[in-house]
Amino acid sequence: MKLPNFSKTQVLIVGDVMVDNYLFGEINRISPEAPVPVVEIDSKEMKAGGAANVALNVKGLGAKPHLLTVVGDDNYAKELLKILRENGLKNNHFIFSEERPTTVKTRIFDEDKQVMRYDEEITDDISKPEEELLLTKLNEILRKEKIDIIILQDYNKGVLTKKVIKQTLLLATKLNILVAVDPKEKNFFEYQNVSLFKPNLKELSTALQMKINPKDSTSLNEAAEELKRKNRFRNLLLTLSQYGAFYSNEAGESELVSAKPINAADVSGAGDTVIAAAALAMVHKMDLYNICRFTNHVASKVCKRVGVSAVTKDDLKGFK
Repeated sequence: MKLPNFSKTQVLIVGDVMVDNYLFGEINRISPEAPVPVVEIDSKEMKAGGAANVALNVKGLGAKPHLLTVVGDDNYAKELLKILRENGLKNNHFIFSEERPTTVKTRIFDEDKQVMRYDEEITDDISKPEEELLLTKLNEILRKEKIDIIILQDYNKGVLTKKVIKQTLLLATKLNILVAVDPKEKNFFEYQNVSLFKPNLKELSTALQMKINPKDSTSLNEAAEELKRKNRFRNLLLTLSQYGAFYSNEAGESELVSAKPINAADVSGAGDTVIAAAALAMVHKMDLYNICRFTNHVASKVCKRVGVSAVTKDDLKGFK
């Protein structure tokens, strides 16, 4: 099938951003101070993660992203802005906080093998003044721009508070704007009646406290029905890693859409690619079966690359 032209589609991404920091080196000895390996670092790389990576994926698919978030008033936030601008993202609405740092996830590699990760972050909800600033900015963007869909990208880092979620959904309903959600455990059931709800298998299993067989349509349908009782949604897209994706809608239609086997180098950031691609496809009224096929395709491309990676137009080649 021919993909839609996304070039005029405007997407507002609201949520948790982070810096993905990579340190590459080699282990050649054990430390004399403690029985731990010493990694001799020979190269470093910083990438935009979380909601910022969603924005890069939206851009990579040819659409126009707008990013709204809260970051620390620190050098990592400046580096994140620099990365986004270098990739052509101009509409970055950052609220700088003096109360919390920018989330940073540092991964240490011995050649091509990850040996350690350490995180620097505060995951409490943003402060009330920051919350009000965010909602004011949200109103301004929605008044000024013709936004086709809002993506709420939740990484449990505190930007998407219950109030931010509620007010965003109310505004979207009032303005007739689609909403796509990539949820996490903390606010899983706050996202009521959204256009697209996209958890992964682990997130849904944890939230519902039930075991789900990703290869069995009956098990997947039972989980979808249980979710529907607790969290009204119009469309569910459940990502199943190597098993592909499952969809269910409010009309009761559902299907398990298998993915082609690949040798995945790194799955980090694949969910960001999926929510970006699915949201754009939904704006252009692609049916859920083909949305699953499309997201399986683009996710397989980014999983072949080491580190958080955004989809490119070249990755779209071969999708039929």
